[in-house]
Amino acid sequence: MPSVYIKTGCRLSTLLEQQDESADRRELVAEIHDFLAMFDGIKPVFLHGRGLAPPDWVEQVLSITRDLGLRVIEGPFWDATAYEEFPEWYADHCRAELEPYHAWYICNDETVAESVNNIKARAGRLSMTEEAQLLGYPECCVNAHYERARRYHRGTLAILKRLANGDDIKMQELIIGGAQLAPVTPPEIDDFDAAFDIHEPQLGSWNMCPACARETNSASKILSRQYSEVIQKADLKFD
Repeated sequence: MPSVYIKTGCRLSTLLEQQDESADRRELVAEIHDFLAMFDGIKPVFLHGRGLAPPDWVEQVLSITRDLGLRVIEGPFWDATAYEEFPEWYADHCRAELEPYHAWYICNDETVAESVNNIKARAGRLSMTEEAQLLGYPECCVNAHYERARRYHRGTLAILKRLANGDDIKMQELIIGGAQLAPVTPPEIDDFDAAFDIHEPQLGSWNMCPACARETNSASKILSRQYSEVIQKADLKFD
């Protein structure tokens, strides 16, 4: 198995070095880490093609995936956002924005593949617990991610309400028309500050919750150390 890790890591590293300066190297390195974590079994599902990676990167990583005999499921973006507290028209708008997009969900286990296909049948809707378990992220951090999303949506609606003087029709026209929604009032600013309060782990592509960021031996930091062990197994070093 170690030789397979090294060979796979080498192929991914070679692919990384073939990318031009337009590619976000940091994002691609994080994808390599995620791929190897999935291959090692730390991460049940590797989510591929949702970021800003170049199309040739996406296709070549898929080629490596198929060479390894892994399961590849193409499906809609996952979304565990709790829209219940927001107007129905706003929830419909947000979901419609995601509809044109798709990603690849890569795994090495038939039971996990069945779970991914079940979410695909639900148009990408899932619970936060499901997302945490399948992506191998600490559930506290996934919950915090969606709390930031909730604050973003709440702030956005507050801005729309202010600009439209509370008129629902005008609010819908503003958001559909792509109006610039800058926070002005203290509650709007607080919501947007909370929405973009990001804590990145040392290794890994998730964002940590505040508690994981503070604590020395938090779930996120333990997971980052596991990623480090996988990277060492693959004999990878990145600048």
